[in-house]
Amino acid sequence: MEAIVEKVKKYNQIKMDLMKIAKCIDCCTEVEEKEFYQDVAVSYSKEMKRIKGTIEDTYGIQICNCSALSDK
Repeated sequence: MEAIVEKVKKYNQIKMDLMKIAKCIDCCTEVEEKEFYQDVAVSYSKEMKRIKGTIEDTYGIQICNCSALSDK
């Protein structure tokens, strides 16, 4: 059970970091800086997707997608 707790903690930390990165993108005035944060955001998004898939496959649980909630 500890393994799932650690994976969920890591997943949630990446989500929080991604939200901070999105804030940085909104505040950037220079194109190079904005592109840097966009690249970082893509990397974080890919890692979130990988961890989510691992948690779902390993433990047979479904992690909610925010986009799925907005469709309702």
